[in-house]
Amino acid sequence: MNLKYRIMIILGLCFILCISSYILIARMFDNMENQLFEKCRVDARIGARMMGEAITLMINTKTLSERAAFEFAYVPLEGTNPRKYTTGHDEVFDRYIQPIIDAFLLDRDIGYAIPVDRNGYAPTHNSIYAKPASPDPALALRSSRAKRIYDDTAGLKAARYEGDGVLQQFYAQDTGDTMWDFAAPIRVGDRHWGAFRVGLSMERIDEINNQMIILVTMSLLVILSVTMLILFLVIPRKLYDTDLDIPRY
Repeated sequence: MNLKYRIMIILGLCFILCISSYILIARMFDNMENQLFEKCRVDARIGARMMGEAITLMINTKTLSERAAFEFAYVPLEGTNPRKYTTGHDEVFDRYIQPIIDAFLLDRDIGYAIPVDRNGYAPTHNSIYAKPASPDPALALRSSRAKRIYDDTAGLKAARYEGDGVLQQFYAQDTGDTMWDFAAPIRVGDRHWGAFRVGLSMERIDEINNQMIILVTMSLLVILSVTMLILFLVIPRKLYDTDLDIPRY
């Protein structure tokens, strides 16, 4: 086999290896992303079921009346910006529900995990976002998110979702953060109460994508380096020898 065909075969194999490596790595990271999504769907379903059972238990034990649980009357809390509200059940949710939803945040992939009623009202929130109201609206927006009504388009769609599966939406928070939001309906008996919402930060998705780019780049560099080494061994030395034939005196 002459030199030209050897070089063509080596370069062809290099191209095939580069494309194959990219496809395999991309599929691997797609699977990682899908596994993250599926984990959030499972968390949303588990959370919704736990909330439904917890509300039912509180009603059965007289900790909370059914009327209070389903009385969606919101009394504005003065001096709050963004506006907060109190209801006949938010204090009970703070006491009994908040510890349950805080456990979901032990998974670092989860940005938030909260119950909202049919109107998007969050009677309680994860404790890291349920700090006392601050006079600084920018600080309150991030650290004091409990007892607010999230009635934006995505929020209401999640709160009123009554399907059998999990609703997944791209969610632009009012803080400027972007999330994937997963919502599963909360049912108390045969009544729809609201939804359990789980947030997956886009920063986590970006982190996965950056890892993929690094891995692809390193793989291509290795393949190209090996290819150059093989070419160096295959090509006769006389073709790349740059020594000049200098007359000797």
